[in-house]
Amino acid sequence: MKKNWKSIIKTFLVQLFAILLIIFLLLPIYQMVITSLRPADLSWEVPSPLFPDKFTLSNFAKAFELVPRLPRYLLNSFAYGAGVSLISLIIAIPAGYALGRFKEFKFRKPILMFVIYANMFAPIMLLVPIYVIMKSLGLVNTYFSVILAGSIFTIPLSTWLMTSYIQTLPGEIEEAALIDGCSMLKILPKIVIPMTAPAIVSIFIYSFITGWSQQFILALVLITDDKLMPLTQGLYQFFSRSSVRWNELMAAILMSTLIPVILFLIFQKYIVKGMTAGSIKD
Repeated sequence: MKKNWKSIIKTFLVQLFAILLIIFLLLPIYQMVITSLRPADLSWEVPSPLFPDKFTLSNFAKAFELVPRLPRYLLNSFAYGAGVSLISLIIAIPAGYALGRFKEFKFRKPILMFVIYANMFAPIMLLVPIYVIMKSLGLVNTYFSVILAGSIFTIPLSTWLMTSYIQTLPGEIEEAALIDGCSMLKILPKIVIPMTAPAIVSIFIYSFITGWSQQFILALVLITDDKLMPLTQGLYQFFSRSSVRWNELMAAILMSTLIPVILFLIFQKYIVKGMTAGSIKD
């Protein structure tokens, strides 16, 4: 009986902690949504009600007036995120296949360890060398500068995920393809890529969301042309010391979060499958 009570109390505490953690994580999002829906004259109401009496959708229309280039910023952000994902896949697929299949390669483990350690560097730590390199290559103020810089921070984990997924696939299929006359160059596009679709989707969404979230710090250094700015950098221009139109800005930010959220919800099944591949061994 005592053990049952202990189990019940333990389960209750774990669930309570989980609920409190979820509330803590969702509170900023809730505040952003409420602010974007409240009339401007009620923005600074004290005390701020948890459920305001009045709501309006006009802030979303006004957001396009406050930020005239909002559609362009959204398109730029999507281009940067998609570009980072594409480069990550181009590198991660062959690298993950080589590290996952050719286990006799003596530098395999050091490379895998280097891949993990490389993922520990925060973008802000490498801003100066990244800028110097891009400047020397003449890539500052170009789409490719942000895409290339962003992919630096997504390739390590993408390669590790692909390696783990490759290791869960039976090698007999590739051996049978070789016996049937398929060359090594054709195995990757015709055999491996179709079998690794969940991992590819997972890597694409991970790289897209990571590239989307890191655009601000990278573009702040690499982009000065207003036409090339991502959404985060474009919205940052409308923050001033004297006043900030929070309702319209929150509406614009809310619209900017919809793209990665929708992608995640659509492909979450593949993301979970790709992320957990290799975690359970037979």
